Amino acid sequence: MKVKFNNYSPFTQASILFIIGVVAFSVFSMAASLWISWLYPEMLTSSIETQISQFSIQYMTVNFLPVQLGIMLTPGLIYLYLEDKSKKVITSINYKFVIWSVPFFTCIMLLLPFLSEINVTLVKWFGAYEGLMRQKEMSDDLLKTLVGEVGSSSFYFGILVIGVVTGIAEELAFRRFLFHHMLSNTKRLGLSIISSSIIFALLHFNYLQMIPIFVFGVVLALIYYASGSIIISMIAHAANNILNLYWLVTGNFPSWLERIELKTTIPSIIILMGLLIYFHKRK
Repeated sequence: MKVKFNNYSPFTQASILFIIGVVAFSVFSMAASLWISWLYPEMLTSSIETQISQFSIQYMTVNFLPVQLGIMLTPGLIYLYLEDKSKKVITSINYKFVIWSVPFFTCIMLLLPFLSEINVTLVKWFGAYEGLMRQKEMSDDLLKTLVGEVGSSSFYFGILVIGVVTGIAEELAFRRFLFHHMLSNTKRLGLSIISSSIIFALLHFNYLQMIPIFVFGVVLALIYYASGSIIISMIAHAANNILNLYWLVTGNFPSWLERIELKTTIPSIIILMGLLIYFHKRK
């Protein structure tokens, strides 16, 4: 199977894995729906509002898990098994860059308000701000209702699904499969990072945060490439998701995340430039 798969063109390989992901999503979705309907038949007769408020864990199981397990995780795992090891461009862990990843990721987190402001300015220029803002508020309200209060069972389930599972699944899909596949076949680091990050941003369908999500994808791809370990980018991705979910539920967003502060923005830019210079010289 491995030999046959690797005899196909890179585009055909990606297309096959995408089709497998769609099929896996359908299977997981049907299995989750049947399982939940068997255990909680009263949920099917309830309104969407009731499902969200009273059956939040079940709702996340049916509507969130299949996407991550099917579309993201399955193609990533299959690629991990079938990839041509002779083309492997990332072969070992570089512990110096594992350490480098921590301040690199931290600097980007501190620059999120600056990146968000650029995104908002562009959206306002196109006249789409009000509509996208309403969409974001509805999405945030949905998440807060589903996850519930800190300490509840739905909160911990939300942390597991939206934080941990999503962090692992999306890194396998976008970095370990998509970015790695492009880099293995083109040998062009910049093109592979930008292309995979654009797809990563577009598939989040959050146009009010498109630039921050794109930059986040670039950062995760660089962390994976520099450190040599997809686990490091998984940890960073999951940590970001968990922190943002916690801040959303509690409403305690840090001040540096809600507005641009020069005392964090300027030092972050300077440190980030130094880290990128170090990366360029060592890699």
